[in-house]
Amino acid sequence: MRWIKSLGGPLILLPRDAVRRWTGAYGPGGEEDWDEDDTEYWRISEEVTDFAEAVDVAGASALVLANGSSPTTFVEGERLFVQQLAKGSEPDVVGAVLRLLPSIAWQHATEWVCEGPSLLFDSARFGPEVGPGDGLAVDLTPGRYELRSAYRQPDATADVFVAVTMAVPLS
Repeated sequence: MRWIKSLGGPLILLPRDAVRRWTGAYGPGGEEDWDEDDTEYWRISEEVTDFAEAVDVAGASALVLANGSSPTTFVEGERLFVQQLAKGSEPDVVGAVLRLLPSIAWQHATEWVCEGPSLLFDSARFGPEVGPGDGLAVDLTPGRYELRSAYRQPDATADVFVAVTMAVPLS
């Protein structure tokens, strides 16, 4: 299973055809020549401070995961994003999360529209420079989803400290 993380800011999930329109933290000019008003990065960094939120980015429906600096993976069969917030003694973090999934108390919910095959990557990156190996492919069926999020702290049943977000299809 592949894990990714950001350099400190949030991760963003964009439809593959919208990635090239993402301005990142500094836009095409890089750190030497940028204007905060020219990028979406600073807006989403301020708006999304906990869990996951759906945001509009240049006409595309995006999903932002706030804990981007934490190792993150996507469990396709469960439509589940797992972010490891601290290293515990569990050798198989995803296995532990899947075992605990029925007992997780969801703490936050929001709606999101998935437009089809997407890429999860570091939101600081300038979209036109993001390649397929720079993120995680997320292939969900297009449609409306409820995103359910929660934190799971270590206890007697599992030594994991994670943020989990599940995409539940809405009819």
